[in-house]
Amino acid sequence: MTSSAIRPSARAQARARTSGANNLEKKIMGVPARIMRPCLLLIAIAVALTCFGLVMIYSASSVEAMSEQGDAAFYVKRQALFIVIGVALAIAVAKIDYHWLCSQTGLTLMAVVVIGMLVAVRVAGSGANGATRWLTVGPLRLQPSEFAKVFVLLAASATAGDYFCERSIDLPTFLKRVVAYVGVPLALILVQPDKGTTGIIALLVFVIAYDSGFDRNVLMKFAGLAVVAALVVSLRDDYSRQRVLTLINPWSDEWDSGYQLTRGFMAFGSGGLAGVGLGMSRMKYSYLPEAHNDFVFAIVGEELGLLGTLAVLAAFAALAVQAFDVARNASDSKGRLIAIGGITLLLTQFFLNVFGVLGVFPLSGKPLPFISYGGSSIMSCLMIVGAIVNVSLHSTLPETVHDRRRASMTLAEDEDTGVGEPRVHAAGSHCPTALPERASAASRPQRASGSTPLASAFDARRNLRVVDGGAGRQRIDLGPDPAERLRSRRGPEVRASGTSRVGRDRRNPSGGRGRRE
Repeated sequence: MTSSAIRPSARAQARARTSGANNLEKKIMGVPARIMRPCLLLIAIAVALTCFGLVMIYSASSVEAMSEQGDAAFYVKRQALFIVIGVALAIAVAKIDYHWLCSQTGLTLMAVVVIGMLVAVRVAGSGANGATRWLTVGPLRLQPSEFAKVFVLLAASATAGDYFCERSIDLPTFLKRVVAYVGVPLALILVQPDKGTTGIIALLVFVIAYDSGFDRNVLMKFAGLAVVAALVVSLRDDYSRQRVLTLINPWSDEWDSGYQLTRGFMAFGSGGLAGVGLGMSRMKYSYLPEAHNDFVFAIVGEELGLLGTLAVLAAFAALAVQAFDVARNASDSKGRLIAIGGITLLLTQFFLNVFGVLGVFPLSGKPLPFISYGGSSIMSCLMIVGAIVNVSLHSTLPETVHDRRRASMTLAEDEDTGVGEPRVHAAGSHCPTALPERASAASRPQRASGSTPLASAFDARRNLRVVDGGAGRQRIDLGPDPAERLRSRRGPEVRASGTSRVGRDRRNPSGGRGRRE
């Protein structure tokens, strides 16, 4: 028995490929392409930013890690470990239906974990510069306020969606949820103190309330009071007040309070347009404190120049576009609010870090999302991406005619090339001068399918006829020209007379038009 005898037919292979592709699409996607496309692009951009962050962390921290830890890759190894944990958490957040996460049971369980971690920070936490923000869990040192952002995102979206959009809860229940799920975490974060994270979460709540339909006049009054309160708290604290004064004139105390900011300016200035080259930073040689953490954007500007910083900005802009597409395609108000709130968290932290490094806004101590070193930060960023992906995966918009047509497209079953037999359109079926081969191909029975297959490669090659084109050349015969087909439809007598006239015109030695009869 030959190998060709046991080999599956081309029809069976094509059918197997088609069935496998459809099943794989249903398992992986499960939603129309217009919904899945922004989800896939969002994941791709987040992965690219995370990989870029590993490269920049190694570049910015290698000197410090070698001098302090004896291993140039110490920080990048730890960041990679946190990324693995963050990816696992993000997958869990993406797989669990956000409707369950936003239910009373899901919110209660998350509230117990997050509020418990925030209380543990007050009892047994560690910190620096008068702030207690970290909790040691085995070999890991976590910052619970980063995970509180993800919890408040889900809780605020669920509460606003239930009350303002779906009207499924009453006012007392709404107020209880706001106090328990938003007010308590904010208070515990503020007393650490962590004013940067408090401001980020407050802005998140404002955006969710604005998008859900909260009374705009009342909302603006609350926003004004929040700004005044933030100014009072910042100016009351000596540490925060010094940051504001440093922002106004960092060069007034270049070697003390303005040291970090001025060295960041020097890093940007030495980078120029294209930078000094990846890994060639000078400021990372203990000139710029926290080069791999809060000020990694300055190292990006020094090594990759203005073009590198603009590329990072473009990546976050693309991330925002995909997140807003996910929000637009969400099947309900909760999903829309989660997607909008999630990208609000990422963009707010991004601009806080960038504006602080550039000297436009007081330094907040917030790392750059996906790029700065920090285990809790990268895990929370990946979990936020997982929440947005969750919305896309569980979107159930009605299927359109375009989705049905796309789902009905299948591969041909005749050839390995993936194309089938030709189908003659109604507009061309009346042509009497069609080639016999084409007519016979068109008369073959068509298989029932929602798609219109093209001609197979074998049939296409078989129907080509090479004729003499003159001057020693050959050409492909494309059949009668339009004029000949028109004469053939007008009758044999017109065709004969037309042929004689054409013959006389072609025999006219002068090349003129000839005498009309």
